[in-house]
Amino acid sequence: MALARKPKPSTKKPSANDESAIEALIAKGGSVAEDDPKEKSRAGATPTNVVLRLPPDMLARVDEAVEGRSVRIPRHTWLLEAVLEKLDRAQSI
Repeated sequence: MALARKPKPSTKKPSANDESAIEALIAKGGSVAEDDPKEKSRAGATPTNVVLRLPPDMLARVDEAVEGRSVRIPRHTWLLEAVLEKLDRAQSI
């Protein structure tokens, strides 16, 4: 492993050209960082909680449908899929 001396800080005074370049850069400024535009375009990017009241017999039917699937999914996911299917059907009419 090669060894080198620690670099010494420059004692050279900045010239007028350096100062003007620095001032020009500062004056130029920049833009403020923004959120990802893709995130803004997504509808409902932030989920909202909704209270859903179901009669016990309807909830039992939902649970049977969830358990009847070949791949186990949460009840919440099943309900989201059902809502989306209903919205798609209503849109196609």
